[in-house]
Amino acid sequence: MSSKWWIPRRTAQLTILALIASPLLGMTFFRGNLAAADLFGLPLADPLAFLQALIGGMVIVLPYLGSALLVAAFYFILGGRTFCGWICPVGLITELGEKLRRRMGSGEVTMPLTASRWSLGLVLLTVAMTGIPLFEVLSPIGIINRAIAFVSLMPLLVLAAILLVEITVSRRVWCRSLCPLGGFYSILGRFSPVRVGFIENRCTHCDDCLRVCPVEEVLTPSLKLGARQVTAGDCSRCFACVDSCHAKALSIDLFYK
Repeated sequence: MSSKWWIPRRTAQLTILALIASPLLGMTFFRGNLAAADLFGLPLADPLAFLQALIGGMVIVLPYLGSALLVAAFYFILGGRTFCGWICPVGLITELGEKLRRRMGSGEVTMPLTASRWSLGLVLLTVAMTGIPLFEVLSPIGIINRAIAFVSLMPLLVLAAILLVEITVSRRVWCRSLCPLGGFYSILGRFSPVRVGFIENRCTHCDDCLRVCPVEEVLTPSLKLGARQVTAGDCSRCFACVDSCHAKALSIDLFYK
């Protein structure tokens, strides 16, 4: 399999981990976490974290409002779940867990992708009722941030529990189906102009793309019905399918067809 997209994606994921860990080395150009941070003095805000603060009636810092809108626009243009495929440290870890699951031949239960949208709705409803930013408190992303910031392994027990369930019971259950942030970005991704394109007459139906795709359901309309693009918002834009396609039936498309 070609590694055209695998290498830059892994580089991006590892760079994010290094960025989170940089304060431990006395570096000050990055402060905060993936929910809210300053990078070289520029405020950065995750759109879902900002939305929770807004619904929960917390004090809104205007620079972070602009940042949240810009970040949302960035992910809309590239594809909503680009965050999941390229940035999220949990995704990096669960990808490694997926390799172990396949070797063991376990954890074949698959939960529906729509569960992430229900999870998102539950989080926002809880915030509206209690004022507590539920996802920021319980998020595995935040847990990884805290584990790195405080050099502690204890918070990682939650992540270990997720991996155990994914390896033994249900494949990629967190990233595919339960993460409300993934649900949020999947809504953006449904309308994003950067998509995986499909050329039907080149396809040999080898199914290599299905084997490497973390959410293979998104490819089905193209492979089975001849749709010219992957339009599902749950596509993480990892482009593993593009790398795996020796017939070059899959490519990166700009805008809608």
